[in-house]
Amino acid sequence: MPENSFLSRIHLYIIIPGFFVLPGIFISCNQKPNPVTISVEGQKSDSAKKKFTATMVNNKKDPSCGMPLTAGIEDTVHYNGKVYGFCSDECKQIFLKDPKTLAKNAEMKN
Repeated sequence: MPENSFLSRIHLYIIIPGFFVLPGIFISCNQKPNPVTISVEGQKSDSAKKKFTATMVNNKKDPSCGMPLTAGIEDTVHYNGKVYGFCSDECKQIFLKDPKTLAKNAEMKN
């Protein structure tokens, strides 16, 4: 008799609730998730990254690191009647410490 009461408890507490829980799991797993857009402050959008183009500057390469500006221009400096483009703000800051020397490193357009 104790075995029958154990089996009836299993039936009552596990099997019957399983009939209600399992369909809910299958239905919820079949749903398509809603797309979520996360905006993080401080990150630049694509439009901000494309603020400067190679046609707006007089040099072909970043005078601080030598990177070709066709890869992207983050910022510019007006120096000695020319517009110099830089791949990053760090390179711009390096240039500003010694523009006379680094301006010679910039491969200028004809």
